[in-house]
Amino acid sequence: MKRFVYITILGAALAMPGAMTADDLNKEITVEKDIVPQEREASRLNRLPQLSLSPVQAKKLSWTDRAIAAPVTNDISVLAPASYAASIARSPYRGYIDLGYFPAMQLGLSAGYRFIDSDATRLGAWLQYDGSQYKRENVLGNKLSYRDHSGALGLSLTNDFEDIGTLKARLSYGMSTFNFPTLEDKGLSQSTNRVDFGLGWHSTLGAFSYNIGLDYDYFGFSKAVNDELPGLKALNENTARLSLGGLYSFDEFNNVGLDLIGAVNGVNDFAGIGSHTFAYIQASPYYLNRGKNYSVRLGIEFDYIKGLENKTRIYPDVRLDWSPSSSFALYARFYGGNPNLNSASELFDQNHYINPSMSFGPSWDKYTGRLGFIVGPFAGASFEIWGGYGKVSSLPLPALVDENTSISAMGYYATFNMTSVNYGIAFNYTYRDLAKLRLSYEGAPQDIDKGYALWLDRARNVFDATVTVTPVKALDLELAYRLRSGRSVYALDLSEENPFDHIAYTKVGLGNAGSLDFGAAYRITPQFSVWARGENLLNGKWQEVYGIPNKGITGLIGIGYKF
Repeated sequence: MKRFVYITILGAALAMPGAMTADDLNKEITVEKDIVPQEREASRLNRLPQLSLSPVQAKKLSWTDRAIAAPVTNDISVLAPASYAASIARSPYRGYIDLGYFPAMQLGLSAGYRFIDSDATRLGAWLQYDGSQYKRENVLGNKLSYRDHSGALGLSLTNDFEDIGTLKARLSYGMSTFNFPTLEDKGLSQSTNRVDFGLGWHSTLGAFSYNIGLDYDYFGFSKAVNDELPGLKALNENTARLSLGGLYSFDEFNNVGLDLIGAVNGVNDFAGIGSHTFAYIQASPYYLNRGKNYSVRLGIEFDYIKGLENKTRIYPDVRLDWSPSSSFALYARFYGGNPNLNSASELFDQNHYINPSMSFGPSWDKYTGRLGFIVGPFAGASFEIWGGYGKVSSLPLPALVDENTSISAMGYYATFNMTSVNYGIAFNYTYRDLAKLRLSYEGAPQDIDKGYALWLDRARNVFDATVTVTPVKALDLELAYRLRSGRSVYALDLSEENPFDHIAYTKVGLGNAGSLDFGAAYRITPQFSVWARGENLLNGKWQEVYGIPNKGITGLIGIGYKF
């Protein structure tokens, strides 16, 4: 009986929810709570973010110690090369043009276009024109007119043969026209013609790489130094150069190589004494060891020179480069040889006012030692110190036969056996991408047989201070002051027995060349830019070479367009 009652009560309890309504199950509840914000003390993590980079394998670039010196143009404001030409990344533009003008009569034009621009083949054409015309008082106080116009056009071809090698070729024609003054009048009208051709091949076959180069240059004047002298003609010359080079790598560090060079300079009969030929043959075997932060080259050089004397000589060729860290680098050189034919075209590239009826023989280094190092950068700053000492034989430099006669301004050169010395120091500072500063000084002794062989004006001191500022990305500004002091030339008293030898000399000053320069360039679009450059803004006066005054304030204002 009890069991029945329990079951009945349980069944009634289970049946009750089904009898309730929905309203009986809903009830509104309100909850109120006060929230008080609390500041938690921050604590720095003991860890820094880390980048996970893929491992990078260091690669070594194939390089060569052989180089051909670039010609130095005459003292005319010339256009800078188009920036894309020196860029590693290929430019999206095939052509460029830069045009500038500055009164009174300075004009510059530079243009080029790549007709073929593929991964394997690049064929382009270029042209360059630089001209100036001005009046200026010379060393005797005579105000004369000076004009100089130079133009050139050429073709260049590069073709990469996949897995075989690279072929390069160039062909150009150049012409210059200018007046050749004396100290009393504007002198005769002179012109030159030049044809330049070059062909080169480079290939790598496993551990062996080699290169072949062939260069040819024709150069000639239109008039002799004096048309009234019987038998005297304008100089014309043909210069050819063949170079062969090979390098074999035993492993990542050890290499052996050989460079062979043969060059010849044939000069016409310009003085009624017969045509003549200068030449040299050069062989340079060497051992090269390259590590992660150093390079050591040990070699010798064999030279045979055909000139005023025919001799074979042997020289050392030792080169060291060491960079133990990213903030220190040291280099050292000790070598000899390096014969130079001193062709008229080479001398003309440095100075248009050379005697058009005179040639010289080869010059060479008896020995040369150079040492330098770079410290930095530290916080954007770096220092450079360098110096060199050597002996050079038969070096042609400007000279005067008699400073009181007009022949002094007619481009006379003489050859000197010279002790070549120079030393220098520089400071560089870079502040982000906004500004750069460079201060440098170079010096050299000064005597008839002492100086720096690369300075035609025999300067004693050279100062350079340059500041470059980029306040906005599209605008570049540059302010520079350059000073060459102690410039001079030597007047020679020639021997009656030997007109190529001097028995006494006198130093003649050329004036200190101090030039304050300012330049600006603004890129309106990636293709179009405007620029301006002013030189010698203080209108300083000096002689470029004896008898040829500088131009005064010069410059160019122009536009550039890439297409």
